[in-house]
Parts: sequence; C-alpha cells; structure tokens
Amino acid sequence: MPDLSQFTGTENYYKASTFSNLSMTDGIRYLSESVGCYWLIDIIASVQNKPKVKANKSFIIWTINVKDNQAAVRGYQDVEEDGTYSYSKCVYTQMIQYTDFPEGKYEFYQCNDLLLLKGEY
Repeated sequence: MPDLSQFTGTENYYKASTFSNLSMTDGIRYLSESVGCYWLIDIIASVQNKPKVKANKSFIIWTINVKDNQAAVRGYQDVEEDGTYSYSKCVYTQMIQYTDFPEGKYEFYQCNDLLLLKGEY
C-alpha cells in the first residue's frame, strides 16, 4: 500500500468519473493510480443517485475491507461513539469477489461531491 500519510491537504481537484459530478483530491488520485483502484472510484460514482447515498452525501465515510483477495465496499453516514460502524448507519454495501487491492481496512470520506483521504479533511 502506498504511503498516504503525506496527504494533509490538496492543491488540485480532479474529475473522478465521466458519469457523475464527483471530484477527487490529490490523495485519492494518488491512491487510485498507485494501486489501480479506478474501479473503486467508479463504484462510488455509480451509486450517487441511490436514495440512501444521495440523502447522506454531505458526509459519507467510505470503507474498503480487503481479505483473501475479496473486498467489501461500504458507505456509512456516521460512526458510533466508540468508533465502530453500525449496519444501521450503512448507506451502501457491495461485495467484490476478486481484487488485487492491498489487504487491510481502509477508509476515506465523501463531502458532497468530493472524495478525499482522512488526512485531507
């Protein structure tokens, strides 16, 4: 996994997808280029009109949990007070049967039409 801690802000915004209004920061662009996860950005862009996503897009926490080359992509409207995620606050879930995304748990944010790393918030 590339080192994403270097991103503490952004200087540029990039169009994330041709079929949505989403933009991404320097950090998200670096991530997508480093590990080739354009598919992840496309998934998020493609669900922007789903009712739960649309209703909460002022702030969504997107997570990707990768284990054994499979992934779960989820969007949450908020976290619990103890920092855990509640399925009652989940606005989107998609299972990925195969990915070469690095194994682990990752999260980033969506604020309105902008995708950004946690350090860029």
